[in-house]
Amino acid sequence: MKGVLENERVIIPFSQRLYSRKFGKKVGDKLVLSLEEAAYLVLKGSLEIYSDSGLIKFDDLFSLIDPVKFLIYEDLRDKGVKIEFDSFNGYIPLHESELIKISNLEQFSNRKLAIVDGEGDISYFLIKKFDKKGNHTEDIKKFKAKFANGFFVTDNRELFRKYFYGTEKGNRVILSLFEALYLLEVSVMITNVSFEKIFNYGKSTIRDFEKKYQIYRDLRSRNFMVKTGFKFGSEFRVYDEIKSVSELGHSKYLVKIKNKITAFELAGDVRLATAVNKTVIYPILKKRKIKYVMAKRVKY
Repeated sequence: MKGVLENERVIIPFSQRLYSRKFGKKVGDKLVLSLEEAAYLVLKGSLEIYSDSGLIKFDDLFSLIDPVKFLIYEDLRDKGVKIEFDSFNGYIPLHESELIKISNLEQFSNRKLAIVDGEGDISYFLIKKFDKKGNHTEDIKKFKAKFANGFFVTDNRELFRKYFYGTEKGNRVILSLFEALYLLEVSVMITNVSFEKIFNYGKSTIRDFEKKYQIYRDLRSRNFMVKTGFKFGSEFRVYDEIKSVSELGHSKYLVKIKNKITAFELAGDVRLATAVNKTVIYPILKKRKIKYVMAKRVKY
């Protein structure tokens, strides 16, 4: 089949076979193709394109198109997806270096990010809203703890053994600032310093402490158990339920707290989480209200 390049479009005689496969737009007795659609057909040997200068080779055509969109378009077409170029069937085309605002991920819910790497390979990631709740419950009696240089020390070993708070050291349990603040806020911990002093200490020593504690507290209010995610390169790891440390299962989620992220970083977050059988979630803070999105790798 032969086509003519006109005003950044390729015009060919109408073809029901191509039209039924979602190629182009019908205009009278012609089919109007985008340059990317035309380039795909040229690459597959189904189309020749001419201009006033003669035959246009694929190399010359490739220099006129958006390479990221083309590579994704080609990949999806080769996988059998009848993708319409104008809408991309809801896919979000991105280069690995592109910056994404975390707040924008909410708009991408139930859509897929198609990310092109530096070698032209494509990976796909499904974005979904995360509004689940855990099954963690507690019945903690009031206890005393002492503030000690950024940590809290208590002899209430049940906190660790039954509910997985802190770390057990000998006959003591060492609590983190996040844990201690939460236990103080829900009125089960008695300590020698005020909530405000602990909070201010956290802000002066831990980057984005206020935001991190807000997320910690919100996840706890959703009946999850929350622990540090340091070993997994995240702010928190999240358990659906803790019955006891002796029956400790695996955490299900990793929490990454960011304002912006490159497509490369998002792909890395997802791959790391998947490698340890977890799902990465990103909090979105809006006027003290927190929403979450999750990202998972999919075939396409």
